[in-house]
Amino acid sequence: MNRLETAAGASLVALLAAGAGLKYQELSRLASTPPPLGHVQPRLQLETRPERTVDAAIGAYVSAVEAAAGADKLVELGSLLSSLESPEFDGESIDPITAETLARTVVSGLESGEEDSELRRRAAGYLAARVPGRTSREFVLRTLEEGPVEAREAALKGVGSPLGVRGSSVYAKVKELGDRGLVSDSLLPSVLRRTGGIKAKEHLVALMNSTDSIRLIAACAVSLQDYRDPELIGAILERLEAVGMIDSAGKLPWLSPALLDEHLKSADRAGLRRGMMAMATRPSLVKTGIVHAEKGLQSPDPDTRRFAAVAVKKAVVSKLIDAQRGEALLAGRLQVETEPVLKAELTGGLERIHRLLEHRETGVQ
Repeated sequence: MNRLETAAGASLVALLAAGAGLKYQELSRLASTPPPLGHVQPRLQLETRPERTVDAAIGAYVSAVEAAAGADKLVELGSLLSSLESPEFDGESIDPITAETLARTVVSGLESGEEDSELRRRAAGYLAARVPGRTSREFVLRTLEEGPVEAREAALKGVGSPLGVRGSSVYAKVKELGDRGLVSDSLLPSVLRRTGGIKAKEHLVALMNSTDSIRLIAACAVSLQDYRDPELIGAILERLEAVGMIDSAGKLPWLSPALLDEHLKSADRAGLRRGMMAMATRPSLVKTGIVHAEKGLQSPDPDTRRFAAVAVKKAVVSKLIDAQRGEALLAGRLQVETEPVLKAELTGGLERIHRLLEHRETGVQ
């Protein structure tokens, strides 16, 4: 009996030892396993779903709009537009067949129930900007001609988009509406440029030169710069000077520093003078045109030198260019200047710069 107990005890000890060994090996493996990377995110369920496209969204809503009746059709149409206007589909092109189906659905939906001016405005804007095709173009052209005003303006803001309604018929209609005074001065030039492209360039120049409307001239000036043609800057500055806008900070439209820089590289005496006038009105232009300001200070034309001096002084005061560079430019001109009025301007500008430099050295604000 003692032998049996001894044998059983030995077996039990052996089993426990073996189990402990296996456990030790398991713990060793776990200890040697590297920790999970902290930046690894769990895979979201959303990533495994099919990506929702604009064409799929249109297909889902179109059936709902077609199945609805009466006022419900307009409700479904509003939901469709809300989905399409969301950031989810911003900039996504629509398949031509789907675009035609969408346009027919929207147009028939608008005509099936009571007039909803807000819904018509949204539909006109979206079709014009995002939905190419025959039905969409016909609806947009009809809206441009017949209105209402809010829908016409929404369509005007959208036509000419790379993803939307465009073409010669649209450009011709916009020109016609402009001639009839049905497009605001601030909006007309940009619509002409988008719908007409290169063909609209000469028309925009003629339009700018034929009007005294400050808003229309400013809008033409901005739209013409979209062609990235430095030669057009000359025509723009000439017109701005003729109507008294070039020396008024409140009337001077946006000017591209890069285009002005290119224009001034080959500008004649009158062109350089106008460039200095623009810089004196908007000293931020001096930051990229400091070389031309220096050239203006050396011009034989007194007005050009004066405008250049004012531009440099304002740029220094506004901390747009280095104060020491501005001081050197004005001081160099003062040494050779003979015009009394200009000498007074240069002296006043240098005094202002010297005060700025003294404040900088002493830390006084």
